[in-house]
Amino acid sequence: MTEDEPNPWARIIGPCYTVASMARALEWTEAEVVEAGRTLRLLMLLTDDDVHFFPAFQLHEGRVVDGLTDVLRVLQTGTQSRWTWAQWLNTPYPDGEPTAIEKMLAGGLDEILLEARHDAWSWSS
Repeated sequence: MTEDEPNPWARIIGPCYTVASMARALEWTEAEVVEAGRTLRLLMLLTDDDVHFFPAFQLHEGRVVDGLTDVLRVLQTGTQSRWTWAQWLNTPYPDGEPTAIEKMLAGGLDEILLEARHDAWSWSS
């Protein structure tokens, strides 16, 4: 990848909030946002230059998507890579099936938790 080429993660993850902008979006303090990232209430990504980002897909109508913490805790059992979790949550399926986060928004949390358990198990094998 050259300097002129966009980072492929930007396409996969989509728009992101900084700590400050996530705090404004949720009407939380910056300390609350960082703590939520540490405790998996929010998906917090760390860049190579030590900047925290929060994918925008985890918010819907100004709130954290229901069930996000449960899904992140399951994914954590398979890999500690939060970038992998973000990709897992937001990558469209080739057949046009909704992303995991879209399924969660549509009320499919149980299905997504089952898929997360399966994939986390396969990652840890």
